[in-house]
Amino acid sequence: MAHAGFVAWGTSDLLLHIARLALCARAPASGTGDNCWSGGFVDLVYRPVTEEEWDTWVTALARGFHDDGDSDEAERHRPLIEFDRSLGAFDGDELAGQTSAISFGMTVPGGQLPTAGVTAVSVLPTHRRQGILTELMRRQLEDVYERGEPLAALWASESVIYGRFGYGLAAEAHAVRIDRDRTEMVQMPEAAGSVRFVPRDEALERWPAIYDQVRRSRPGMMTRAPGLWSAFTVPQDEKARGGFTKRQLVEYADAAGPGGYAIYAVKPEFPEGFPTGTLRVHELMAASGAAEAALWQYLFGVDLIGTIRALGRPPDESLFWMLADPRRLQRRLFDTLWLRILDVTAALEGRAYRAEGRLVLDVQDGFCPWAGGRFELTVEGGVATCRPTTLTADITLSTVDLAAAYLGGARLSLLARAGRLEGEPAALRLADALFGWDLLPWCADEF
Repeated sequence: MAHAGFVAWGTSDLLLHIARLALCARAPASGTGDNCWSGGFVDLVYRPVTEEEWDTWVTALARGFHDDGDSDEAERHRPLIEFDRSLGAFDGDELAGQTSAISFGMTVPGGQLPTAGVTAVSVLPTHRRQGILTELMRRQLEDVYERGEPLAALWASESVIYGRFGYGLAAEAHAVRIDRDRTEMVQMPEAAGSVRFVPRDEALERWPAIYDQVRRSRPGMMTRAPGLWSAFTVPQDEKARGGFTKRQLVEYADAAGPGGYAIYAVKPEFPEGFPTGTLRVHELMAASGAAEAALWQYLFGVDLIGTIRALGRPPDESLFWMLADPRRLQRRLFDTLWLRILDVTAALEGRAYRAEGRLVLDVQDGFCPWAGGRFELTVEGGVATCRPTTLTADITLSTVDLAAAYLGGARLSLLARAGRLEGEPAALRLADALFGWDLLPWCADEF
């Protein structure tokens, strides 16, 4: 998994996902070759990694994440990578630490905002605890702000790392598991369409529109460039991994056209002659409840399967309520998207709200003080305005906690009960009404 963090990647997917999340490139505003960091290692040079240093970058990441690396996989995806948005800490010719970003559009309640997807963060074991990560994060966040991106986001391999850089936990997901013989569904209207296998070229032609329809309604979801679809979502030459087959592509369509799709793989197993295989759902997107139910019914009906698994599903997915015995659906909640707000005014004015009212927020930012301040948020007639103010604050909170509530994933009143922020009960009730949203945030793409 292509997380920003310090623990093992687990498989050679490291390089595959690095490629996935380095599509768009622009030069960092800081970190040129003349800038050095004086810490435990003298004369560390911070600058973008060039394409000629590809092997150096791949080797350093593999070492940082305890991964063997797969040069063939890396080379296959190399054309997707633009290096201008990378940032490396060089100790002579050695790449001691690095980070990178991809330019996303992220769905926020009622809209979309440009977002830097932070990825490929690593520091060599020989250079840790020397301030390298802190300097990389500081330079990168300054660059993101100067590019006009109000938000940065990442998936964290270790959840304790990024809060100190102002990232807040903004979205979660469920890992789900159910035994096939426990998948009876409640009585539902018969679907007007059907599910069929589709070839890869048809999937690449039609599925991005389905994905975008889902994405526009779900905060936290990211835009996907065509290269991401062809190289990662439905790859051409995918290798079987861990005993699983290549990805199978099925589509639900009715008289109105395609309305959903599922991507899955199967691991066949026949202990003592009895089929107990595992079906792993890579992705399931449905633009309607009928399409979602039909796709799950299809997956539950695949023969020779004992268990169905899906790693990352929306925390408020309706599957639980489709089952006749929902207790049988095992769900494990885990953190996914960590969000960093760098321009409070642009972020608060860039989303919609479910209520109207006025709040004064004192936003404290210990890592990037220039990103904090006191702001008056007014929502009236469906329009939000946010401006700096010297008025008395209704709520005092950190950038971390504002990010946690921004997409509607956490209620500010709950964060106050946890002792994370301060505010009068009336102000917190208004904040909950303002920041809540119809669907909980979810991010389908790991980076």
